[in-house]
Amino acid sequence: MDNQNYKSRIIDRQVEEYLSAFGAVCIEGPKWCGKTWTSSYHGKREICIGDPAGNFQNRQLAELSPALVRDGSSA
Repeated sequence: MDNQNYKSRIIDRQVEEYLSAFGAVCIEGPKWCGKTWTSSYHGKREICIGDPAGNFQNRQLAELSPALVRDGSSA
């Protein structure tokens, strides 16, 4: 993601606070509200588990071994 195009959001400060306290945050909301951009901006890495490519292989991998996905060892 190109951080130069990121538009600051009200939730940014809270996301940073929660990440520093818990290490992970679940961001939920309606379509087109900025969840993906916000998550990508604050995350060190990302994996798309809702991508139908490879028959949702990333989702299946996350179910089998969350540590592999968390550590970035997945496809």
